[in-house]
Amino acid sequence: MFEIKIEKKSNHIWVDLIGKLINEDDGKNMSDQIISNVSNTYSKVIINLNDLEYINSSGFNNILKVLTSSRNLAGDTILCNANSLIEKLLITTKLNTIFKVQSNIENLEDFLNKN
Repeated sequence: MFEIKIEKKSNHIWVDLIGKLINEDDGKNMSDQIISNVSNTYSKVIINLNDLEYINSSGFNNILKVLTSSRNLAGDTILCNANSLIEKLLITTKLNTIFKVQSNIENLEDFLNKN
């Protein structure tokens, strides 16, 4: 099962991904929901992977769509709190060179204070 929570603050969007992102429909729904919130005002997206157990290539593909959408508006997409398995996948796929990846970010305020 997969769940997504989106919170807007200031000029950032905080996204919690929960469960397993392995179903193509879940991935498309996730990227559509996030992209519909991305705008000139909200062009920076922080995706919290703390409660994401697993992600496959389809899930990463949909997160790349979010990255493209945010960068097209001069923003960015940042991944945080990936578990060791997802970190290894990011390194193996070299997606860690495309995304900014941070650890130990509890919430949006914590992220803003560290950046």
